[in-house]
Amino acid sequence: MRARDPHPWLAYVPAPQRRAAQRQRKWLQLRAWLGVRRHQIQLLLGAYLLLCLLPLSLGLVTLTGFALLPLLLVPPVGYLIYWLVWKEFHH
Repeated sequence: MRARDPHPWLAYVPAPQRRAAQRQRKWLQLRAWLGVRRHQIQLLLGAYLLLCLLPLSLGLVTLTGFALLPLLLVPPVGYLIYWLVWKEFHH
């Protein structure tokens, strides 16, 4: 078994199929990583931030500010709604 193989079973895969097996393993790891809801949210937030910062690179500061408002306002408003509903049903 070679020391540079990333996985122990890869030493038993025939040499011509080894690269395809590594590629398939990486693909399955990526799919498993994307299957986690936390990672999906992080990926979407990152993509949204990049899209929001695109107008900033073009010098459109006001548009960038309006695009970032949902990221800044939705969490506190959502918490406020949750708190008000909880308070209504428990008092």
